[in-house]
Amino acid sequence: MKRFLAIILAGLMLLSLAACGGKDDNVEKIGVLGGGLKVDLGSVHNEHYKKDSPYTNFELIDYNNLSSALMDLESGKLSSLILEESAANYVAARNEKANVVINKQKTEFSMMTMDSKQDVYDIINNAIIEMKEDGTLDSLIANELKAYIESDPVAKDLPHFDGAVTIKVGVTGDMPPMDFVAANGKAAGFNIALLAEIANRAKVNFELVQIETGSRAMALSSGKVDVVFWTKSATCTVCNSTGAEKVDGALVTESYFTDNVARISLKSDK
Repeated sequence: MKRFLAIILAGLMLLSLAACGGKDDNVEKIGVLGGGLKVDLGSVHNEHYKKDSPYTNFELIDYNNLSSALMDLESGKLSSLILEESAANYVAARNEKANVVINKQKTEFSMMTMDSKQDVYDIINNAIIEMKEDGTLDSLIANELKAYIESDPVAKDLPHFDGAVTIKVGVTGDMPPMDFVAANGKAAGFNIALLAEIANRAKVNFELVQIETGSRAMALSSGKVDVVFWTKSATCTVCNSTGAEKVDGALVTESYFTDNVARISLKSDK
């Protein structure tokens, strides 16, 4: 399903958030994207619920895609949405009412495959390690990632090598500027720049398969894709899971980017 994220974000600029949106019997509703970012619930509670808060507790609402979560944030069904800082800043750059608060937790971006795909794991993991060692990753982060926050990523064609191994990669479009799908259905963003570098180093082909964030684990375990982009907590020691633990036989690569966890809300017009 194509992501018309730009249209949704433009709509957010025209609508207003009710002053008490998300409040239900003093329970705050906070959105999270399913199957991905895990948060330290104790930290969320301790950092947010102060004496002046109208809420006494919170409820996490799981979403399969970013578009639905953003629409519920705008309508007031959610009071805030938990995202990686880069994604929160991307949304905030397109909505003057957005407010971003950084959490003390950190999350790591990696890629995940199955133990039956050890060859795929080795290709990708070895390339990421090399890119860390020779400074390529630092250069990509400085020249690609930060620029995409201010301007939408431009779709780039991945290299193709005749007769080479083809690896199917799941993309969601739910985590711009890392994972971004334009209105025309083309994948772009930092993760595509990363895949292009890996392809050139390993001389492999990548085939992009669009899936929803909440279905990444199923797409991987069913064989629909060979590898997915994954996030795991880098600092939370009391979370229920890193996400990968929910997929039997999962192999997670070295991280290629570490980001802060953030909460985004919309300021009321009142």
